Amino acid sequence: MSDALAAAQRELEELRLRLAEAQETIRAIQGGEVDALVVSDEESPRVLTLDAADKPYRLLVEQMHHGAAALTIEGVVLACNPAFTRLLRSEPAAVLDLPLQQHIDPPGLPVFEALLRDGLAASAESEVMLRRGDGERMPIVLGVRALHEGVAGVCLLVVDLSEPKRRERLIADEATARAILEQVADAVVVCDNEGTVLRASRAAHDLCGTNPLFQRFDRVFSLTRHDEPGALVDLTAAWRGEPLRGLEVRWDRPGGKRAELMLGAGPLVVAGGERLGVVITLTDITSLREAEDELRRRASELQASDRRKDEFLAMLAHELRNPLSPIQSSLEIMSLQALDDPLTNQCREVIERQVQQLTRLVDDLLEVSRINTGKIQLQIERIDLGATVQRGIETSRPAVDAKQHRLQFVGPPEPVWVRADATRIAQVIGNLVNNAAKYTENGGEIAVRLESERGHAVVRVRDSGIGIPQEMLGEVFDLFTQVHRSLDRSQGGLGIGLALVKRLVTIHGGQVEAHSDGAGLGSEFVIRLPQGESERAAPEPPRADKAGSSGPSLRVLVIDDNRDAAELLAALLGMLGHKVETAGDGPSGIAAALSFLPQLVLCDIGLPLLDGYGVVADLRHRPEFAATRFIALTGYGRAEDRQRSQASGFHAHLIKPVGLAKLKSLLRPPQDET
Repeated sequence: MSDALAAAQRELEELRLRLAEAQETIRAIQGGEVDALVVSDEESPRVLTLDAADKPYRLLVEQMHHGAAALTIEGVVLACNPAFTRLLRSEPAAVLDLPLQQHIDPPGLPVFEALLRDGLAASAESEVMLRRGDGERMPIVLGVRALHEGVAGVCLLVVDLSEPKRRERLIADEATARAILEQVADAVVVCDNEGTVLRASRAAHDLCGTNPLFQRFDRVFSLTRHDEPGALVDLTAAWRGEPLRGLEVRWDRPGGKRAELMLGAGPLVVAGGERLGVVITLTDITSLREAEDELRRRASELQASDRRKDEFLAMLAHELRNPLSPIQSSLEIMSLQALDDPLTNQCREVIERQVQQLTRLVDDLLEVSRINTGKIQLQIERIDLGATVQRGIETSRPAVDAKQHRLQFVGPPEPVWVRADATRIAQVIGNLVNNAAKYTENGGEIAVRLESERGHAVVRVRDSGIGIPQEMLGEVFDLFTQVHRSLDRSQGGLGIGLALVKRLVTIHGGQVEAHSDGAGLGSEFVIRLPQGESERAAPEPPRADKAGSSGPSLRVLVIDDNRDAAELLAALLGMLGHKVETAGDGPSGIAAALSFLPQLVLCDIGLPLLDGYGVVADLRHRPEFAATRFIALTGYGRAEDRQRSQASGFHAHLIKPVGLAKLKSLLRPPQDET
């Protein structure tokens, strides 16, 4: 590359010498130092005598290979040779007696004007850009020397620099292209139309481990398909000039390590449209793919860990709910006995509150897990929000009464209609009231207000409790966050109640906010649920209430491997006037059902020998149980557990422990169902 540049520089220097010689010849002619002029052309040298004062100028100008002209000091062309007009691509009439400035590119005019001035005193030369008659721009060297006879002016010699400049540009472009190929991170390979490597970047050399020049591309780079290991990549389309983009390929490096590459190919086309070859780029994406594989592996591990966590929580809930069930049944029996001993009644009430609290903790923990994994499904219907809020308050009444708080509910006289899941909204209100009761000193004030406000139903839960520091307001809805957490655990809880509120309100399309003026100044939680026009205007639809007393006596079979749970539930059902039998495993449950022919079966799912799914599937295939109702009574409460129990034949799925009111609603003859 340096040889070509040197050659161009030598040619430019030769042109400058020839210009100097021409200028010296003009000077000698003007000074009368020569009598004749030898002119060499393509045919043979000719000798021209200088017998007239103007003849030397005319002959010299006409016979020179370079453009030459005589100009006035203002730049007007007095005379020029044919080479000059050919250079300008103009007729003589468009050049003679006109200023040459019209053919100089405007940015070069100051240089040209300076040349005219300098040429009057001494020889001068400079490069300018000439604008030809057809508009093309061309670099030239102008040599200027003063005319000492006749009209005051200068003699101008024009040397075309287009070819030297073009060669310089080519040399520079070549150097730039090579520098780019040396520095670019991707492997870049330039091939001819047959696939022979003509150029290759340093990265391409490093990738293949050898010099790929003048070898077939597919021999140096034996690329295989990413989606079909072992199959070679077909680049026939690339050799035809068709572009390829984003083709993932594999390449076994010389050391044996596999590389993942992204291949792109496109035709190499010159300005005239001729296709000289193909440019291929190979981007190493091995690290990217390894990172993606690692992310997938970790995601898989996280999913497995999350699945194990869900399974653990489900098992934990089952194991916690199993002992809660007999405790709840014992409380219901004690309540039905109407004991007169105040201390016994007080103990029963304490146990009942603690059972409710433990049940709430288990439910909240599982609810958060289900919401976070998107497994919760809302039962959206048109509900009276006021009635739902009051149901939510009642669920927290034991916590409120235990600390002797005064609770007030204020709502509009007319119903406030929204489309929501009544159970979930009641759960939200219950959690907020329970939170207010927990963080308010004994004998505090709790106010719940319901109102409609600019297209939203708004519920405000205000307390006179310990308040929330300003720095905690943005964090109270985070999972496992508690305000004023301390070692004494005086407030209890897992820090998931408000997180559950936030998630449930959000999936209803609503918002929840926390407000507090600071520590010791109480707190207020505000819920906004969207309220459509129809919900605000329409009257309450009639609702059928099927809940009530247990009705006529039923034959009930209780199948549960927890002996205490089965016997106490049987005793409670017996006190309600029903005939009850029990069984402790799957096979004995089937045998008891065949002999007892129950109208209602309360069946646990996690049974030994044969689980509850198998028991119900067996019994529902027998004609004698066509009218029997099968209720799953279990500690498993995940959505998939409910779906499976429904698919196996259960009519309902209840989570332990079950309160007496819920149990009574189930104790009705089969013909009462709709």
